[in-house]
Amino acid sequence: MAPVFVGYVHEDQQVQLNHEHSDYQWMTFDEAKQSAALPGIDDVLDFVEKHFARKTPSKWLRINTHQ
Repeated sequence: MAPVFVGYVHEDQQVQLNHEHSDYQWMTFDEAKQSAALPGIDDVLDFVEKHFARKTPSKWLRINTHQ
């Protein structure tokens, strides 16, 4: 089991890495599937694309951080 978090950012968003990471790369869903190193990641990416990228998620799944 692995937790999955989905966040929305502007495409020009500045990325700030912490001590656990040394690099990042923006990818399309297809590129991410090609790079996936763990079994089952394709299914997770398909789900995220279907329910979060192609349509607005349910209000029950949203966390409002701008209070």
